[in-house]
Amino acid sequence: MSNNKELAKRCVLSWFELTPEMAREWFTGDAIYESRSDQGVSVKGPDEIYAILDMYRNMVDHFETKLLNVAEDDDIVLLERDEKTYLKNGKCVTVPVMSSILIRNGKIALWRDYWDLAILMKHMLDGPTGQQATESYEQYQDEVKQRGAPVRPVEY
Repeated sequence: MSNNKELAKRCVLSWFELTPEMAREWFTGDAIYESRSDQGVSVKGPDEIYAILDMYRNMVDHFETKLLNVAEDDDIVLLERDEKTYLKNGKCVTVPVMSSILIRNGKIALWRDYWDLAILMKHMLDGPTGQQATESYEQYQDEVKQRGAPVRPVEY
């Protein structure tokens, strides 16, 4: 297996254990992470990538990831996976995720995750009003805005 494929697999299988040191080791200084769910939040640089992933982790209890398929073409690695998300309300939901990762000089330069936010939000609903889902999503949006992370893809 190639080094690019190994790095990309390590990233998607272990992102929930990411430390700031690991982020600086895995990502280029100008790396971009884009979550293509909802409005496409983008962050730039290892420290901001760590921070946004840490914010995601704090919204749930924990994750389990099952890698389904990996494809590689030169410096691009595509990874299909199921993320089993254990919510803080005790519920569990499996969210299908597709990642596209660009490797430059042995580090991740671009990581795009494609997943459907509606699947996760549907399972976060607590009662007929969905109040918990609404509050959790609003808190997430507020934290993203406070960080100054753009809610649209950044220009390359």
